[in-house]
Amino acid sequence: MARLYFDANATTPPHPDAVAAVCQTLAEDWANPTSTHREGQRARHLLEEARRELAESLGVTPGELVCCASATEALHLLLRGLQAALGDRPAAVFPGEHSACLNPLRDWSRVSWLPELPEGCATVVQLAASNETGLLYGMPAVLDAVRLQDCAQAWGKVPVDLSGCDAAVFSGHKVGGPRGAALLWLRPGLPWEAVLEGPQERRRRGGTEDLPAIVGLAAAVRHLPERLAQNAALAPLRDAFEAELLSWHRDLEVIGHGQPRLPNTSCVLFRGRSGEGLQVALDLAGFAVSTGSACHSGSVKPSHAITTLGYTIEDARSVLRFSMLPDTQPGEVEALVAAIKRLT
Repeated sequence: MARLYFDANATTPPHPDAVAAVCQTLAEDWANPTSTHREGQRARHLLEEARRELAESLGVTPGELVCCASATEALHLLLRGLQAALGDRPAAVFPGEHSACLNPLRDWSRVSWLPELPEGCATVVQLAASNETGLLYGMPAVLDAVRLQDCAQAWGKVPVDLSGCDAAVFSGHKVGGPRGAALLWLRPGLPWEAVLEGPQERRRRGGTEDLPAIVGLAAAVRHLPERLAQNAALAPLRDAFEAELLSWHRDLEVIGHGQPRLPNTSCVLFRGRSGEGLQVALDLAGFAVSTGSACHSGSVKPSHAITTLGYTIEDARSVLRFSMLPDTQPGEVEALVAAIKRLT
């Protein structure tokens, strides 16, 4: 039996056009975009053309985008750059945020959990969508605060609206792009200082740009409208998957059921069972699923994204996340349901 992949929130296979663009750029346009000779100028042209395409897809101007190596790097640059510019002023953050965001906030002396907004709040950080539960969140309206949105998981699955934001982060490999390409968007005039010095990216992010990865991401993003439509069409399939499980076993719970969620994501609590044990059993049976964030799956520590919703530590250890690819088929979901019933 061919293996079936239900871990799209961890990463997605690169689009064939992205693979072709990466390979061609590696073979033909490997020069440094910062160099001033003809080869470097051609590389610079390719870089800026890719940036233009990416900016157009997001509805921003090219000069507002900083090309990074990962969403984690982009979040660190964003938050440390804001701290350098704003100084010791309070921030508010959603407690279920990804660790890539929470870790750099440890250096801030005053951080509160949303929905609490401390007096003089200077920065608000909010997930657009949770990678573990699929829950969607809106950006709160906060007067005189810098509003940052982590769009790494929402991009390509639901429409992204930047109208209420001052900065945002996007992950390339979640939308069929290659690993090694991510985006940091900064609104013009944002109080922010570069913390990785160098002449590249308009002195906002030092280090030679990974041109093949960036060009590959631009190639993948050309298919974003199709990807959005495919992901939207997954919602009935996700609902049917959950309904079948809930009708089969009364001890199961779908976290976030009935609330706005990513159309491809089901976070299922198998109460009283080891999520890790079931994940291993499904893997051996040919199904790739996850116990939560790929960045946490190697840790025995329960997911904070689950416990901050009011669930116990034992509950957090009993969760599996199923996240479908845009082209997941009903027959594949039926096979997954049958395997869960057989192994649970």
